[in-house]
Amino acid sequence: MACPHVAGVAAYVKSFHPDWSPSAIKSAIMTTATPIHLKKNPEQEFAYGSGQINPTKASDPGLVYEVETEDYLKMKCRGI
Repeated sequence: MACPHVAGVAAYVKSFHPDWSPSAIKSAIMTTATPIHLKKNPEQEFAYGSGQINPTKASDPGLVYEVETEDYLKMKCRGI
């Protein structure tokens, strides 16, 4: 069920910032999410990701990271 919810939040953020790229929208959603703490929620051991998303915070994150295709290629091809 995460996919429809995140898609809806992405559309919501896009309505505030129509000029943002998909990577900027992803950054806004991920950097404003509330992390899940395993000590507080031990049953969430396999709940990986950024945490509980917050559409209101994501619409005005303050800072977003812009990632281009070249950035992914540099990361993959750096010889690790």
